[in-house]
Amino acid sequence: MTWLHTWAGLVVGWILFAVFLTGTLAYFQLEITQWMLPEVKQNATPEKAVAQAQRYLEEHAPDSSGWSITLPDERSTTTRVIWRDPNASSGRGFDYAVLDGNGSKIEQRQTRGGNFFYRFHFDLHYMPTIVARWLVGLCAMLMLIAIVTGVVIHKKIFKDFFTFQPGKGPRSWLDGHTITSVLALPFHFMITYTGLVTLMMMYMSSAVSLSYGDRGEFSNAIQSQPPALQASGESAALTDLQDLYFKAREAINGNPIRLARISNPGDENATIRFLEAPTQSLMSDYTTLTYSAVSGEQLHAQPVENSAELTRRTMIGLHAGRFADTQLRWLYFFSGILGTLMIASGLVLWFEKRKKKLQAAGGLSFGHYLVSGLNAGFIMGLPLAVAVYFLSNRLLSVSADNRAELEIGCFFFAWLFMIVYPLLRGAKHTWRDGALINGVAYLSLPFVSFATVSSHLASYQYPRDWPLFGMDISFWVMAIFFLGLTRYLFRKEDKKESAK
Repeated sequence: MTWLHTWAGLVVGWILFAVFLTGTLAYFQLEITQWMLPEVKQNATPEKAVAQAQRYLEEHAPDSSGWSITLPDERSTTTRVIWRDPNASSGRGFDYAVLDGNGSKIEQRQTRGGNFFYRFHFDLHYMPTIVARWLVGLCAMLMLIAIVTGVVIHKKIFKDFFTFQPGKGPRSWLDGHTITSVLALPFHFMITYTGLVTLMMMYMSSAVSLSYGDRGEFSNAIQSQPPALQASGESAALTDLQDLYFKAREAINGNPIRLARISNPGDENATIRFLEAPTQSLMSDYTTLTYSAVSGEQLHAQPVENSAELTRRTMIGLHAGRFADTQLRWLYFFSGILGTLMIASGLVLWFEKRKKKLQAAGGLSFGHYLVSGLNAGFIMGLPLAVAVYFLSNRLLSVSADNRAELEIGCFFFAWLFMIVYPLLRGAKHTWRDGALINGVAYLSLPFVSFATVSSHLASYQYPRDWPLFGMDISFWVMAIFFLGLTRYLFRKEDKKESAK
């Protein structure tokens, strides 16, 4: 079990570190996006958003065959409208706009915002999607093995939790690894297992094929789908879609609606579907309500009634934390940070436990030098990449072409820089220099905002801008942590020098 725990964790540890950290940041992806769009001045509200979106789409996409409206809520401050357009500049067959609280299009900077972290933690960005998801799934399976075997081999896991011994080399790393493991052990089990459940249809697709033959039949068995109405060719004016929104809210007992999809707008057979948002509670009916967008008549109401599918969606909701209020989301966040530290301390522990024996036996092998350098580069590099991603959002020209991809490019360049840094300075100096660079980067973020945008600590309006305030304060908390770590590492080095 010790061998299995060690190698299951080490082989995929660096990928797991990246997945855990970016997944943890994704719990505040909407707040991160809000911070990265400082041009938004007037927050949108669902009570007006559908009517505003309808006016905008009727003016700018009257001939489109389909519209989609993503509604705002207390965390998302804008309305996003998408419409089908074969000639769209995106080249993907659709175009979009982001509307503020007045229903006006926001001429905003291009950015992926917090959605980049969310997508990266299971798509890994530059890799083919299928390959990335299989790789992340394999890592999650090994993570589950590492957690179970970790509980088995640490027979005194709860006793050791209360016996932290600082300054004891490998023993201190083991104690730190144990503490971060035990503090959020139920979370680690839950987040790893439910993470596998989120992509189970891909990992176990043969079960669907064998049982149903066709994925459409499988989807219909889970949630019956009404026959799609084809466009009649007869023009008809749309009814007030905002009124239908209120009718749909009432039909699902006031639960929030996240998405509205309109098919065949401007046609006699136009329909609108409202999808219930799973943000009110962990257990949801996931109801889809379909109305005629011309007469306003309700055509279908389709809750999910299949118990297995409800269980699967509940597990996905538990993993994503969409139902969580602010306090519970912070608990998710801190538990995710503990998981990230658990992985990082486990990687360092592997090297530290072997270092003295190998040095006494004649020196470290290439493999051990490689692990040491990758540990320093990955663990110091990813937080720096996050800071550089935020800095690039403020420093890149708003009118730059492919600006969103440039921000992401800055993220990966900073990460790669720290990964190759040990080749120049060695692993020991990478830890120290990396901590200092991270501290300076996070410390500078609020000041860079002050110099480059009108939305900053000195101009926030409360209570509207509390999430933005929390972002800037979090940057300074990170700066204090890394600068404190820098001071500790310098003092530790000075003591070694004086002892010589």
